[in-house]
Amino acid sequence: MTAHPFVPGRLERSSLAEQAVQSLLQYIQDAKPSPGSALPSEARLGELLGVSRTVVREALRTLKGMGVVEIANGKSPTIRRDLDASALGIYFSRALQVLDNSTEDLMDVRASLEGRATALAALRHTPAQLARMSDLVVQMQAQLRHPSVYASLDTELHVEIARASGNLLLFQMIGSIRASLESQSRQGMERRKTDESLQQVQDAHMELVELIGNRDAEGASRCMRLHMESALEVLQAG
Repeated sequence: MTAHPFVPGRLERSSLAEQAVQSLLQYIQDAKPSPGSALPSEARLGELLGVSRTVVREALRTLKGMGVVEIANGKSPTIRRDLDASALGIYFSRALQVLDNSTEDLMDVRASLEGRATALAALRHTPAQLARMSDLVVQMQAQLRHPSVYASLDTELHVEIARASGNLLLFQMIGSIRASLESQSRQGMERRKTDESLQQVQDAHMELVELIGNRDAEGASRCMRLHMESALEVLQAG
């Protein structure tokens, strides 16, 4: 039987589980195991790392939470086949709670990510994706006086645009801030007190989808960025 190539260095006593996580991540980065392939058993990992199986289990649970491995009872841990951006979502939600100037900072991040995603969506969208965007805009028009419902539909639209970009990393990064995006949208709608102000938001979304449908990448990206700037002004004014 061929020996497994995984040979990390033994660990010193100090945050052993954390060191085990880093050692395993380094192995995965260096060895580039294919998705679905198995790591050594818990017992073998413990021998290789020089730690107890309890430490190994804790490290593997951390890697599972990070979306790196999958763990099934009675089987060796395996490299996850798909990407999981849930850890990013937790990070961004936490960042909004603890960081100063987080609203503006998040808008800057959104403008960069969504501006590019919108340009790509204009070039790459399918008829079905455009139809979905158009349908969402129609639903949004009917919910202008209902901030929570409108924000939910608004978020769906932004995520759909990201999906239409055809860039999985952009889609998952934007999807990871979904909760924060919806919260900002709801707050913005709640602070707009006139029908004119509410309709301006809706008109911006209608123009955005129209530009995407016309495959105007530059115009759509610019429209998205202006939309972000307007939203930030409202949030900061409140």
